[in-house]
Amino acid sequence: MAIKNKIIDADVHPWINGDIEGLKPYLSKSMWSHFDGRMRLPDHPLRPPLAESTSIRLDTKPPSGGAGGSDPHYVCEDLLDRYNIEHAILSSVQAGKLVTYPNPNEAHALASAFNDYFLNEWLTVDSRYKLAICVAVHQPLKAAEEIRRAGKEKGVVAVFMPLFNILMGNSYYFPIYEAAEELGLPILIHPTGTEGGFSTSVAMAGGVPSSYIERHTDFPQVAYGNIVSMVFEGVFVRFPKLKVLAAEFGYSWVPSVMWRMDQNWRNFRREVPWLDKEPSKYLLEHVRFTSQPVEEPEKGKYLSQIFEMMHAEETLIFSTDYPHWDNDFPDNTFTNLAETLSQRIFYDNAAELFNLK
Repeated sequence: MAIKNKIIDADVHPWINGDIEGLKPYLSKSMWSHFDGRMRLPDHPLRPPLAESTSIRLDTKPPSGGAGGSDPHYVCEDLLDRYNIEHAILSSVQAGKLVTYPNPNEAHALASAFNDYFLNEWLTVDSRYKLAICVAVHQPLKAAEEIRRAGKEKGVVAVFMPLFNILMGNSYYFPIYEAAEELGLPILIHPTGTEGGFSTSVAMAGGVPSSYIERHTDFPQVAYGNIVSMVFEGVFVRFPKLKVLAAEFGYSWVPSVMWRMDQNWRNFRREVPWLDKEPSKYLLEHVRFTSQPVEEPEKGKYLSQIFEMMHAEETLIFSTDYPHWDNDFPDNTFTNLAETLSQRIFYDNAAELFNLK
């Protein structure tokens, strides 16, 4: 099928072969010595065996060797050129695993190393690559310093914030939001593969899942709780230019959370006197969601209704999730949309969010 739209892919995951070992040129000698013997980033105990081969499509493996998504030249050929993608937003789930480290110095060193790696090894290869720099939220003031350091580099368009078990509306994160707003960078949140598995990572609602499929199904809980927290705690009042992208958390739940927030605001608005309009209005103005994983209701008309209820023309952004096993391609995603809505989802909403117009 011919792809008529210009496309921005808001969720592409580059990989570094060797994990921490691949970061050696970007770590200080003392920090490299510090990590000696611990070359693998922690992974969730529920992830299936051979996680690298099961989560990353085998057909994305580059001719040069290594895992899918590890060769920026091959990703250009296999994804950007093939589907005529104008910009690809790089967010490293691999880097997101640094949230498992209780030692803030280790976490900050890894965040900086990941950022420098992608700035030097990916953004120099092709101008279509754009980067969501990663920060360690262990010490928000240091994270803000990293945003002001790496966030000024050409091609940086967002801040990837792997989450602690502290809701995003908490003032703990304010230094990060201040720095991001100052540089005009949206905050990107995304599953890190560590949720519910480590003391420092985000907890799952109601308890600890006992299987991978259960945990994977529960991902929307993370975004739901944090967005509600940001709205009611007044984050978007305090930081009126701040934007947030919830990537890979789904979107079919968005209408119900807007309705529920508005209903409760009408009943309990005296608890949040800083909100001068319906909570849903803050969500529509400040929060965006990615299309992958595309949710497939029983009837096609239900998807159209969800789009209408969530104001998809403003809030939904196309993403592939390349090179993961469940990624979506632009030639078979939302193929029956009206041209105007398709243009908004595949290009305009992302161009506005990431300042790419």
